[in-house]
Amino acid sequence: MAKIKAGILSKVSGKVAGVVGATWKGQNYLRELVKPSNPNTALQQAQRGLMSAVVKCARNYSGDVFKPYLDKFLKNMSGYNWFVKENIKKFNGTDNALTSALAFAFGNGQACKALLNDNGGAYPLVSLADTAFTVPAGTTITCVAVAWNDTKGQALVAAKTENGSGTADTVLDAPSEYGWSASDKVSVGAFYAYLDSNGVVQALSPSIQAFITIS
Repeated sequence: MAKIKAGILSKVSGKVAGVVGATWKGQNYLRELVKPSNPNTALQQAQRGLMSAVVKCARNYSGDVFKPYLDKFLKNMSGYNWFVKENIKKFNGTDNALTSALAFAFGNGQACKALLNDNGGAYPLVSLADTAFTVPAGTTITCVAVAWNDTKGQALVAAKTENGSGTADTVLDAPSEYGWSASDKVSVGAFYAYLDSNGVVQALSPSIQAFITIS
């Protein structure tokens, strides 16, 4: 049922007969009521599967990755939306279905030197080799490592901060109770950010992405 707020020429909300009233950016308007077509084609179902998969992943990183490291660098979208846009085609809508490694960050900074799984097992899951990283004096460097196990729907984030220009590395462990195995499809990413003397993130490196095999 439509509701008239203050006269027929003022704000109208809801629908009546074939007309819908609403407000957009402070402007009141009326439009024809159109029922959207939803043929539920195979292509539509596939796209919905992609969206469901990438959203399931993205929800795990909103507070730990997107908010502190990405949001301030994006003008027209959130870090969450950027991640969905950049990575949606890297899923195929089913479990254990990543087609390529995920991107978690962007920028022109220096990238991490290596992603290693060098102890012959799952622990540590990934170790980042020390990498020289030149930043202005009086800053701190933060190395952020992230992992997504698409098979089990589990996420990991680890960050390590060191003072001054130099190196930063971090280790990302998959807890034993997670039960990650070599048959799981896992994407690992890492990037650097640095903080100025006021604790404000100033730069990001592009994320390194890789698939790993857990022995």
